[in-house]
Amino acid sequence: MKLTIVIPCYNERDTIELIIDAVRQSAYLDKEIIVVDDGSDDGSCALLR
Repeated sequence: MKLTIVIPCYNERDTIELIIDAVRQSAYLDKEIIVVDDGSDDGSCALLR
């Protein structure tokens, strides 16, 4: 069974990489990460690409 983690993001340029890395390091192996940007204007979306 795959675990899906949805992370909402709004102006999180300074922290989004840390959050994603923490989720990636979780013990659950079969997972997907979906980040939903809600119109950030700090460059978060560009960083995620």
